[in-house]
Amino acid sequence: MIVYKTTDDDCILQGAFSKTSFKGIPVFFDNNGVIESVSNYLIFKSIKDTDQVTSVTTYADQLQTFLRFLEEKGSKITWPNVTDSHLTEFRVTKIKEGNKEGYVGSILRTIFDFYLWAERNKYIRHHVAIYKDNKQYAISAKKTKHGWTWPYLPSSISKARPTPTNDDIEKLHVKAIEESETVGLRDSLLFSIYERSARMMEALQIKVSDVPDWDVIEEYQNENKIFSVEVIGKRKIERDLEFLPETMELLREYIENEREDAVRAAKKRDKLYREPDALFLAATTGKALNQQYISRRLSGLMKKAGVAGTGHRVRAKALTDIVAAFDGFDERGQPKSAQDVLIRAAEKAGHSNPQSLRSYLALSRSEGLAAKLNSVELLRD
Repeated sequence: MIVYKTTDDDCILQGAFSKTSFKGIPVFFDNNGVIESVSNYLIFKSIKDTDQVTSVTTYADQLQTFLRFLEEKGSKITWPNVTDSHLTEFRVTKIKEGNKEGYVGSILRTIFDFYLWAERNKYIRHHVAIYKDNKQYAISAKKTKHGWTWPYLPSSISKARPTPTNDDIEKLHVKAIEESETVGLRDSLLFSIYERSARMMEALQIKVSDVPDWDVIEEYQNENKIFSVEVIGKRKIERDLEFLPETMELLREYIENEREDAVRAAKKRDKLYREPDALFLAATTGKALNQQYISRRLSGLMKKAGVAGTGHRVRAKALTDIVAAFDGFDERGQPKSAQDVLIRAAEKAGHSNPQSLRSYLALSRSEGLAAKLNSVELLRD
């Protein structure tokens, strides 16, 4: 059986000049041990690939689905032997099982991306058709303006992922509070942090010490200032998460109530318990939350609230609002340059590639958000 496990804080990657701790990276295993090629690909996606909507865990789930499909066909078929016919058989089988073409296409894009990476990194040689010759290769490839792709993907065009509206966001906060007296405020605050465009890996870096006491919060309210919390984003880039004093009030309230109850209960159960520095804790154990738990928790709340999508889509709403806040018209009454808008929005949102926000600019302009949005909250100093 092919499985994967994610790394913890003890995972140390040796770079050219330094060692770095990485957690949450999927490592694949079969009956013979670690599947080195697939695991190294996911390390690459975790460290080098930036501004991807799909998480590395989703890549792992997709690759696991394909590798288990090969496993069921017997020991003669291993990943280096795969051809177009195997990929086509996988596509047909999964669609016949009732999966939507867009879903199957998404898996096949990840599979092809893995084979492309493996070819370029010499795990396989002359296997993928990315060379300028007329030879026949095991896996076909087509060059497009966006890069290489497998030419036999399902033909259907996947629908745009839903982005929550302001009314949807309000529903989520109400549902979070109503759902649990124990962690309702915590879950509502996690949604709030997504609304500030934070990635969950960044939100989990917030510590109790980052939340000021009541006197400082009141001072910031009186002076109409915002708080900044420094975190490390993708590619080890530092960025500031910005919070209104009203949000800091709620975080302070969480620390002194729900979080304190969790710590007190944990100490009562275990005399050796040590309170973590992390802000957000599990009510049942008093331990710091992890990304997988938060993803499941928020997605579950969204489903119960009748709001389509996952927690990532709440962040998408925030990114759309940020882009819209920088968009509009210049002093001549002409639309602002898309490139200028994207550069400023990317800096604000902690994205290293401004072009990754282009779809959010298209959405904001199609809905006229720049004209509608009150950008004072997002842009005030």
